Amino acid sequence: MRREVLVGLLAVVAATLLFYVLGTDGYPGGPDECIALGDCYCEAIHDGRVAQPSNSWSNAGFVLAGLAVLAHLRRRGPGLMASDPYYPRLYGALGIFLGLGSFAFHGTLRAWGGAADLISMYAYVAFMVAYDLARVGEWRRRRFTWVFAVVALVPSLALAVVPQQHGKWLFAGLVVAVLALEVAVSVPALRPWAPRPIDPARRPWFWAGLGSFVAANAVWNVSRTGGPWCDPGSLLQGHALWHLLSAVAVWCFYLYFLAERRPAGAPAGTAGPG
Repeated sequence: MRREVLVGLLAVVAATLLFYVLGTDGYPGGPDECIALGDCYCEAIHDGRVAQPSNSWSNAGFVLAGLAVLAHLRRRGPGLMASDPYYPRLYGALGIFLGLGSFAFHGTLRAWGGAADLISMYAYVAFMVAYDLARVGEWRRRRFTWVFAVVALVPSLALAVVPQQHGKWLFAGLVVAVLALEVAVSVPALRPWAPRPIDPARRPWFWAGLGSFVAANAVWNVSRTGGPWCDPGSLLQGHALWHLLSAVAVWCFYLYFLAERRPAGAPAGTAGPG
């Protein structure tokens, strides 16, 4: 077993034990605002350690996607994701964090769980933003890391003053930024500051990931509390399907990044730590 996979599994086990202990006498902290708003993504709230079983356990999809990235990790090409293990290690860890953060929300329905969910989402999309900027600008690892940290931290810190219900709009803004950057990466004419073209042969995985994400959002909207697909007592929850489809997108975007090839003669220039 790869060391990265073992570390990921140990992190999941440690988090599971932490949730188990914290939930013994009811999770500490105040309730998430979704309870007062009457919109906790449809599923009925249960007593015990897992408030919303379907919406909680479906986050195993994110954990499996993250572990799959860590298991797949190897040097195999000139692109950032393929040539420097730093990037897939971070990406895989963020996939696992997505699952644990969302479980913290749906499992506890506490305010801190909701914050953990949003922070994990910000961190994942921050990786996408920083990674695309690194590809376009041919950055080294240090600059990528700083940009990733700033893009992840700013909306996360904003949760201290912005209601969590508005925090989703911050996430939507980051998603729009990712899509705009993907256009810049794919169309050299739109990025004269970095004219080297990038081989678009990897694009089918991007469309597969984007399609999964769009489908996930469509399901998310119709299965919200009061929506046509909402059945609070059912084990089959639309929001759980949102998690699973989004996990598919996480894996597809990894393969999209992994398949990147630069034209012959174009230097990679970005793998080093400096």
